[in-house]
Amino acid sequence: MRLKWTGATSTNIDVYRNNVLIATTPNNGQYIDSTGDTGQATYVYRVCESGTGTCSNNVTVHFPP
Repeated sequence: MRLKWTGATSTNIDVYRNNVLIATTPNNGQYIDSTGDTGQATYVYRVCESGTGTCSNNVTVHFPP
């Protein structure tokens, strides 16, 4: 999954998948998430300014069978 964002002003970004923190990454506007899953799957992503409650809206990604 290739995540892209704009508007965040913090140095680092926390990336959440299904409400679980999966990475803290530099705020360069992008992150590639490799889930390791194949086939049908649904994920809910959001990015937050690291260590804050300032977050994007949730984005749902669905991979059909």
